[in-house]
Amino acid sequence: MSGQPDPVVEQLLGRLFSMASASSPLPCVCLRALRTHQIKKYEAECATFSFPLRGSFRFREKESWVTVKPGEMLVVPNARSLDIEYATEETSGEFVALSVILFEEQLEAARLLLAAPPVAEVGAIAAVSVSEVLEPLIRWNQAMREGKRPFAVHALVEVILRLYMLGHRGLLRPRDPSLAMKIRQMISDKPARRWTASEVEQHFGLSGPTLRRRLAAESTSLRAIIADARIAVALRLLMGSDLPVKTVAARVGYSSVASFSRQFSDRYGIEPSGFR
Repeated sequence: MSGQPDPVVEQLLGRLFSMASASSPLPCVCLRALRTHQIKKYEAECATFSFPLRGSFRFREKESWVTVKPGEMLVVPNARSLDIEYATEETSGEFVALSVILFEEQLEAARLLLAAPPVAEVGAIAAVSVSEVLEPLIRWNQAMREGKRPFAVHALVEVILRLYMLGHRGLLRPRDPSLAMKIRQMISDKPARRWTASEVEQHFGLSGPTLRRRLAAESTSLRAIIADARIAVALRLLMGSDLPVKTVAARVGYSSVASFSRQFSDRYGIEPSGFR
């Protein structure tokens, strides 16, 4: 009968849920929540696949909201900012999702295999049925469970290729990071460090006026980049660990939990304690 769940898809989702529930560390991010909440201007820093397993995602990049349900995957083709909402499942009362970050080695392998002209389009965020890429996802999951990283990487490359053939070509757009993105990455690597303008200027070989002028052209400032980078790292720590809010605040360079909570709330529209 039409409308009936595919048992193979259901089996894969069950295995992904087991991965999300595993105590051993994985090269994935498990998101859990016990109530619906929304995060404003979430910064996706690279191509990402996310699988809602309990409850659903809603995302908005421009105006309209799009829902992603179990049996679908959220495809973010490259770095961008979006509003995202996690909605809990009615029966269990929880939200669980698994996110996979695509590394440049996988994207470059797909580019080499295609031997196609460079992709110029940024591409849209999309909800894609898991059934469209079911076979390579099953192989990826199996390789992950067996600890066979090369085979897991190979399977994800096939997922990327299939999505490309389905029209999601922004995945293979070569990264051309802006100065703000480069600084943001540098801050994210050491968020607790007391960064100064002179350190950033020296690192990029720019004078103070030139740095300020170039960042102004990108509609930002060094102060804003540092704050955003720290809060973004804090968000990932809250999503992917059980660290106390005080510890998270310290790890991203805040000596005051109150100041951290205020900055986090201004950025994402929710207190870190409420998010957790």
